[in-house]
Amino acid sequence: MGRGNVSISRSSIELSNQAYLMNPCLLTINRDASRGSVDNALAKGKRIGLVPGGIAEMFEGYPKPSTLPNEEYSIVRRGFLRMAAKHGVPVLPIYCFGATKMFKRVQLPVLEKISLLIRVSICAFFGVWGLPIPFRQKLSYVIGQPIFPPNDPPANNAEMDTVVDDMHRRFCDELLRLFENHKDAYGWSHKTLKLIKL
Repeated sequence: MGRGNVSISRSSIELSNQAYLMNPCLLTINRDASRGSVDNALAKGKRIGLVPGGIAEMFEGYPKPSTLPNEEYSIVRRGFLRMAAKHGVPVLPIYCFGATKMFKRVQLPVLEKISLLIRVSICAFFGVWGLPIPFRQKLSYVIGQPIFPPNDPPANNAEMDTVVDDMHRRFCDELLRLFENHKDAYGWSHKTLKLIKL
């Protein structure tokens, strides 16, 4: 699995003996999304949320050469599905409409190469007035059907590969189904979702 952020939810933060409603991002414990970190969290029974596309997904799509403005991109890796199968936990596909429109990205191929090399996101972007303030954008989250691994963990690597390939196919199918079923309601009937399967 690539590195990125893993969010482990906590219920509230108490400050000065009062519970404050804070930004949802502050209500999570962000951890490194390395294989060891995810394996450790799942072994402890924690629920995690991650973006399987990682750093590479930030650089996909328009204005990258050979992409079009009416295409959305998602990178679907296999590592997180392997972890789910190993620990016997379901994977819940979620798609967020509008997230790619909150900022404009400046296409600088050198930043993509450096980011992938050092495993830290370095992206030139701007929002309102050229500042890192997001454009006003309605976001719509759609939640798909869970992808369950088999009840019995795979006995060997060949079985694990078969299980992961099946879960990967089902995850991709569900992500495409979510996009196609909800794009009209969001106003994206002209858009297509391209999956980059790794």
